[in-house]
Amino acid sequence: MRVLVVGADGTLGRGVALRLVSLGHHVVGLGARRPESWPGSVEFASSVADSSGFDAVAMCADVDVAGDARRVVVRHPLVLGRDADESVLRAFARPVHLYSGDEVDRPLQVVHPHDLERAYVHAVVSGATEPVEIAATGQTTFRAIASAVGRPLVRVPAGFASPPVEFGPWLDGSDAITPTWSASECVEDFALVVRARFALGEHVVALPWRLPRVREIPAVDTPADDGVAPVTAGIDGRAGEFDTPIDPRFPAFVATNLSEALPGPFTPSSASVTVRGTRAAALVIAQRLRPGGAVQREMAKRTTGVFGHRLYAGITSGHFMAQTVPLVDPDMIIDGFFGRTIEGLSLFGDELPPIEKRSLPGHLRGVLTFANNLLGLTAGSGRDTRDLVGDVARLEKRARDAAELDDQRLRELIVLARDHVVHAWVLASASILVCTAYGVILRLLCGRDVLPSAGADVASAQSLGAVHRLAAIARTDPALSALLKSGDADPDTLAAVAPDFAARLKREVDAIGHRGPGEVEMRSASFADDPRLLLRMVAKTLELPPWEPPPPPDIPLWVRPIAAAASSQLRDREVRRDRMVRTIWLLRGLLREYGRRLVAEGVVTEVDDVFYLLVDELDAPPPDVASVVARRRVEQTELERIVPPEAFNGTWAPTETAAVLTGGEVLHGMGVCAGVARGRVRVVTPETIDDLEPGEILVAQVTDVGYTPAFAYAAAVVTELGGHMSHAAIVAREFGVPCVVNARGASSSLPTGTMIEVDGTTGDVTVLG
Repeated sequence: MRVLVVGADGTLGRGVALRLVSLGHHVVGLGARRPESWPGSVEFASSVADSSGFDAVAMCADVDVAGDARRVVVRHPLVLGRDADESVLRAFARPVHLYSGDEVDRPLQVVHPHDLERAYVHAVVSGATEPVEIAATGQTTFRAIASAVGRPLVRVPAGFASPPVEFGPWLDGSDAITPTWSASECVEDFALVVRARFALGEHVVALPWRLPRVREIPAVDTPADDGVAPVTAGIDGRAGEFDTPIDPRFPAFVATNLSEALPGPFTPSSASVTVRGTRAAALVIAQRLRPGGAVQREMAKRTTGVFGHRLYAGITSGHFMAQTVPLVDPDMIIDGFFGRTIEGLSLFGDELPPIEKRSLPGHLRGVLTFANNLLGLTAGSGRDTRDLVGDVARLEKRARDAAELDDQRLRELIVLARDHVVHAWVLASASILVCTAYGVILRLLCGRDVLPSAGADVASAQSLGAVHRLAAIARTDPALSALLKSGDADPDTLAAVAPDFAARLKREVDAIGHRGPGEVEMRSASFADDPRLLLRMVAKTLELPPWEPPPPPDIPLWVRPIAAAASSQLRDREVRRDRMVRTIWLLRGLLREYGRRLVAEGVVTEVDDVFYLLVDELDAPPPDVASVVARRRVEQTELERIVPPEAFNGTWAPTETAAVLTGGEVLHGMGVCAGVARGRVRVVTPETIDDLEPGEILVAQVTDVGYTPAFAYAAAVVTELGGHMSHAAIVAREFGVPCVVNARGASSSLPTGTMIEVDGTTGDVTVLG
């Protein structure tokens, strides 16, 4: 079906259009301006002479369109929810609401944006020729909305205040679809997007010290403002379905750091969650740093790239980010953040990006921007983190009853979980910005990198701490130790043999069960899925002496207040990341519940097939779901055979396997935790982490926090990617595990069984034989 969506420049029209596209319809959007998030693959027009060439016209805005195509009209009340239109946000985000009569307590009907979008799509697809109606069940009041969004009401004399909202005719019910959201739920959901925002006149602004939810993420496949079109970076057709076309003026990308979160090749569901989150974070960072012009637009679009279905950071964009830091050589920041991975990599192409030369006023503006980000985000971080923790707790409570929800409510809960993950990415990335700023200050003051301790109880170290705590209990009970070492221990057996230990195990799994190797990938298993993995790690830890905390870092007395502030922000960052991973764990369970329903309906054959659909495709499925899943499974299998480079400029091709090092040869990396250790190599992946034996050296392409329980019995850790601020590096420092990151080619040049020496101070990995 060919559909014209009128009002596609608004939130409602954009949502309706993208749902229709997902269902396989040909869509043309009509609006005054093309939204930044409008995909390059979908047609958009600022005017249409005649609608006769369309099968239907979705009237999402009151705009006259000539022609005799079928008009689709949906009558509805006030649209209220986290995807509400900007005009609604302006109406309710005022610092104070003035009123003079009883209008604030008058019953008010509302409808959630998602229900309204579904009503439009249903009317378009079903062939409706008469207007249809939809409204949420129940009712609310202006007073209730103001209270939910935290805005005071002030009564003034008659004539001094306009009616807060327009009260249209009362709608009797919904004859298009059954609404999923009640009126009270619409209000609660709307409060999420008003949080940290205020309306000033015709503009809605964020508080400088807070981070509100991102409402629109720029599309990556659209030309730059000056018309430069993005191009494919992969060669020989190796690019995947979700890979990023790049602006040739910003050609350099590097896998370090981002690949730690999602090494790939990831599933489409992971892409629609984590990639969306990293791109939302890039948009916020660009807005915070404000380099201006083409650089800021590129940062907002493609600071995060996807190649071979793996995550990359735009290093050319990163260079311009570093330039916004006053009084510091950008190369110092780039080298410190990305390490040896970018050695020999040209950051620019044949054509340089259009940039403004930094004048004295520009430098002063940079100083003010730097100070605002550091002081403002530091001041607001606690509130933002508490709000996130509360949001995730409420989601977890709702997710417990997922099996009892109808299909539509389950889909809405999945989308809400996805949006929580996206916001958590924004908060975690802002913390990285703040921690980097503190790192720059500490380096300037001390003349060297200073890495303050975040404490062994930092959120990212909880799973490693759990292994040590459980091992300490087991050491006091020889029979329990023997049972664990036998490999026959499981939660049920322990409950009968060692009930106190079993109870402690349950408490630990309740706290850290959402973590596990490859924890951001939807297909991965967590410790809650298989507690026996955690028990085997405890058993291996028993082979070694009890853990002793390392000495505190050597930090000059006169910079310790700044180091303490940096440590606090680092802890905050890890809480945000931990809540993000827990939300992904909840989302994984919700998706599997939906996958079971798809299997029962005969739509797919395996529960995990659901991971090969985008989150937005659940509510607007492609015409042939089974064939889409099969095609994407084949593509992922093909991409698993391809290893993209750690860094590239302009185009990428699969990397060649690094040559195996022989006795006496040295692999250079970045030392992130001091100490020297000798042992045999064990190259591991998320699937083979259980193969690591006590005293072996863990070598991996990349590690996330889910690997860190194995640090309890690894002699040392070596990774190909990562930096000083990577989660694994933070945990290694807190527990005194010698660690080297950024050791390029380590997993292929150091085969399992190779005897090596790891120096966590110099970053040298020496082959002994």
